[in-house]
Amino acid sequence: MSTSAVVDIGSNSIKVSVLDRLTGREVLRASESVRLFPAAAGEIILSAEVLEAGAQAVARLVATARGQKADPIVLLGTSALRECVNRMDFDARLRALTGIGLTVVSGEVEARLAADGIRSDPALAGYQHLFAFDLGGGSLEVMEIRGQRCTLARSFPLGSVRLTHSLLEGAPGPISEPAQFAFRYEVLKTLGEVIPAQVAERALIVGAGGAFAVVALYLEALGEPPVGGRLPLLRIRELKDKICRLTADERRTLPGIPADRVDIMPAALLTLCILADLTGADAFQLTHRGVRHGMAQLLLGESGKLFS
Repeated sequence: MSTSAVVDIGSNSIKVSVLDRLTGREVLRASESVRLFPAAAGEIILSAEVLEAGAQAVARLVATARGQKADPIVLLGTSALRECVNRMDFDARLRALTGIGLTVVSGEVEARLAADGIRSDPALAGYQHLFAFDLGGGSLEVMEIRGQRCTLARSFPLGSVRLTHSLLEGAPGPISEPAQFAFRYEVLKTLGEVIPAQVAERALIVGAGGAFAVVALYLEALGEPPVGGRLPLLRIRELKDKICRLTADERRTLPGIPADRVDIMPAALLTLCILADLTGADAFQLTHRGVRHGMAQLLLGESGKLFS
């Protein structure tokens, strides 16, 4: 079997997908929990410790991909790395460990790649009009897909790690109502005129990225696994209200929520509720496909329609 692989070096985690080059089927997925985004707002500089931890994590994932005979392997840098002051040092370390250099993409290209990846999800093949969000640690991608064409592709600095530190002071304790209101005000300032009102009446609202996946894990832990990948807004609002009342230590007792995401879940859930309000959605359709799958499609030469 001939395979290719994409390592997505994100702000909050690093993931690899290995895909069959003939069918496009994902044959392996793995991840490493390394947060490249700094623990404070401002300039992004990787400390020596974080740089080495990230490089070693990438090297392990590359070794996993090579175990599947993947060729080529792309190391894809997104939000944190495109803003990183010392990313050339990171690139040099990756070349030393793996022999592969970084491919860093702009925000718009990241959104278009994410759209391509989402469109490739077989579970969404029956839908001709998708309005999709990919919420990561550093950025939020907003996409509209009609048929095989991406008609809207925007990237915003509204990732959950970034907003946790810039708007919620690191979210160490309960999030007050005034703090939630201020958060909502700042996010709406950016997105209010970008997302068409009540677009859920015309399109399927799709969610990609860690925040949506964690909601699914939480529901599964409660014994309410999402039916057909549907994440009900009612449950998301309930979880948002609950998590905003808790301290960071108390949040760790919630079932299904990974320990490395406990601190950023208030910002993530507040953002999901805002996106639902803007679109009029009563649920998000979960997809596990995104930017790395879009890059894999590009390697296969099948993404020209979405980049037109």
